[in-house]
Formats: sequence, structure tokens, C-alpha cells
Amino acid sequence: MTKRIALLSLLLLCFSGLAAADQAASGDDKTLSVYTYQFKHKQAEKAATAIKTLVSAEGTVAIQSAANSVVITDRAENLKNIAAALQRFDTPPQPVQLSVRLVTAARVEGGGQVPDGLKDVAPKLAMLRYNSFENLGSVSVDGREGEPGIVELGGGYRADFRFGEFDPASDSISLADFKLSKLQGDQLSALYKTTLNLRIGQTLIFGATRDPQSQRALVVVVSARRPQ
Repeated sequence: MTKRIALLSLLLLCFSGLAAADQAASGDDKTLSVYTYQFKHKQAEKAATAIKTLVSAEGTVAIQSAANSVVITDRAENLKNIAAALQRFDTPPQPVQLSVRLVTAARVEGGGQVPDGLKDVAPKLAMLRYNSFENLGSVSVDGREGEPGIVELGGGYRADFRFGEFDPASDSISLADFKLSKLQGDQLSALYKTTLNLRIGQTLIFGATRDPQSQRALVVVVSARRPQ
């Protein structure tokens, strides 16, 4: 009888130990830690978009503008991924080479010849039912994040823009306030304005505004790549 009681007591102790261990492990999983990151290149206010999908429901993000830093409270396993994402985000201003082409496009009976400089985009323009093209101007410009850009495209046309943030996750850069204008007399008239997100290596076609002096459409072709 004494042996049975001792054995039962030992088993109860073992089960109690296992239950305590399970509770401790469960508590550790829910323990929140604090991580602070001070930015060297980017603005802390813009970091939220880089980590918003990584912060858990229990986590919090506090921006400290004066120190250009962010304080994140979350579970330890989340903080590891968040720290890695912030380090990828906080890179020096990225150089980029932007190519801008201004094209007139029309639909004509029987079609027309495609200039050599437009053969790469002619199939895409054909999807818009254009079959006659003319290259009005083509310019490449080097820049970095945050820098303004101006390119003269010939024929009085000009494009103004600003290189925005580079997103390493999508390998893309934004072009803020891209504006196509034309000098008419001594006045610069705006024809088209937009903001773009352009992936490195991507060719983007947009615009299709009417050329004020003809029945042809104006189309802007832009592409971005890393400088060689």
C-alpha cells in the first residue's frame, strides 16, 4: 500500500512538472520584447510600409522623429524578421537610369513602318490598335532617390519628375509628379501628369493624349535600369 501511494505521488509530481513546463512555454511564446532601430539613410516615418505585414496583432510601432528611429514591441520571432526588413529598407539612395521616349501613334490604312528605336514597344502599342509610329525624342538620364529630373524631348516637349523611394521588396522606384509639357510660344503648357511605380527593367507605356497639332496620339514610354 505504501509503495502504491509513493508511486502515485511520483506520477502526480511528473504530471505537475509537465503541466508547468507547458504553461511556461506558452507564456514565453506570448512574451513581448522591444527593438529599436535608428535609420541612417531613410526617414523613420516611411518605415511603416516596409514592416506593416510583419508586425503581429499584439505588436506596436512607435516613430521617434527627433531621433529618426522606430521602437517596435512584438514577439521575439517577429522582431527578427522585422529587423531584417528594416535593414533592407534602410539603404543609401539608389542610383537609377531612366529612359524616356515620346512617341506619336496613329491608326492608318495599311499600317506603316516601325522605326528601329520603337520595335521593342510596337507590339504593345499595337494592342491599343495603333499601327503607325514616330519617335519624337528619346533621352536617358541618371539620378538617385529624392533627386528631381528634367529631360528635353525635342519639338518643344519636356518631361519633369522626381525620383521617389526605391522599394527593395518589389525592386521598383516611384516617379513622383511626372509631367509632360510643351512649349507653345513663350508658355509651357502641361499636357499630362501622373505618378508612377516603375520596376527596374520594366518598360511602361502611358499617356495616349492627343497631339494638339495633329490627329495622332502622344504616348510616353519609360523604362528604368541600374546604371552600368
